[in-house]
Amino acid sequence: MDRKLLVIPVVVVVAIVLVLFMNLHAGLSFPLNQTVLNETFGGGNISGNSGSFKVQNGYVIVHQLNGEVDNTTLAQLGVGIYQPNMVSSGVVEYVNGTGYHVEAVVLKLQNVVSSNYTLTINGNGTTIIIVHRGYAEADLFYFGGNLSKSQDQALITVLSRYLESL
Repeated sequence: MDRKLLVIPVVVVVAIVLVLFMNLHAGLSFPLNQTVLNETFGGGNISGNSGSFKVQNGYVIVHQLNGEVDNTTLAQLGVGIYQPNMVSSGVVEYVNGTGYHVEAVVLKLQNVVSSNYTLTINGNGTTIIIVHRGYAEADLFYFGGNLSKSQDQALITVLSRYLESL
């Protein structure tokens, strides 16, 4: 009988811990999920350094998948064009694949004018895609060559849908 009484509090504690963990990562989805990576690049892995972030006191506080918390800046994420008071939260996703690396930064914006545009910039072995929908923006940095036209269009579609779902 004593053993049964001990099991109940243990089960309750485990349930509470699970709920807290799930709430910490609740709603955390990335624009480039595994299906997108497989179909667009032939594979790749989302890094444990990826995570959701909030902007507080001018700093970006990233809650990473690996359980760590990283303090960084918008400039270090590659989106330094925005001032901290213009960004409320977002997601940063790092992907490592065979012969390529991707960083995708999604921003939930505030104190800005709503706009709608898409821009692709091809550099020397890199491609940058910027998709802005309403009060959200996704900046994708692809390192590993230039994207094909079909890859570019597929990523623009994925990023647009992701932003529209926020």
